[in-house]
Amino acid sequence: MRRITHRRATGLSYDGLPIYASPHVHEEAFAVLAPFLSRGCRIVDLGAGSGAFSKRLADAGAVVEAVDSDPSDWALPDVPLLVQELNEPVWNLPARRYDVAVAIEVIEHLENPSGFLRNVRRLLEPGGMLLITTPNVVSLVDRRRFLLRGELAFFGAELVFTAGHQSILPFWLLEGLFRKESYCVIARRFLNQQGFVRRPGRPFWKMLVVPPVDLALWLLGRGIPREAALATHVCYLVRPEGS
Repeated sequence: MRRITHRRATGLSYDGLPIYASPHVHEEAFAVLAPFLSRGCRIVDLGAGSGAFSKRLADAGAVVEAVDSDPSDWALPDVPLLVQELNEPVWNLPARRYDVAVAIEVIEHLENPSGFLRNVRRLLEPGGMLLITTPNVVSLVDRRRFLLRGELAFFGAELVFTAGHQSILPFWLLEGLFRKESYCVIARRFLNQQGFVRRPGRPFWKMLVVPPVDLALWLLGRGIPREAALATHVCYLVRPEGS
């Protein structure tokens, strides 16, 4: 049986801790949350990996607890780690409530995203919030890749085994799940804007073909926010309704 993990080396780090996410995702997601942070607020970091985002939160003055199914490379003595497989339908966590839950690059790994949102609700104080990110599968890169290959950038067949990516959630579907589970959206931001980069060594025919194809996809993308075209990920800050 092949090992499935969300930990893929990226060469990125925060204070010496490896970041298991695409470039700029941690920084830009933190910027979404930062206006709502206060010193001493209680945060649970779900699927915390090495603790890079937990450390960023603690450095901002938050009181952080982390949750992950694999404690093998946890190295933050001041941040307690609770071991929990987030795919389990019922979480065996202490009966504590938090002001904020964060799930950076987690929900695409889960078998039941709706069940995850219900479990998170039980962790939050009244008025508490959830910060969540996931790959943006409506980007021009993904639309072009699906047109030509029938697959998406972060959801090739082998990534089920090498990265555990198994839940494809375009922004509109994720927003539908928020409504279904009675969450209201406070903020949405498309992250890691790539721009139209001319890559060194790109074959000449691709320079001729790709820009017109991307332009056509951009013009035909009715209902897709323009800022989604060049972003690799999307980030939401949401709050359970009535809390």
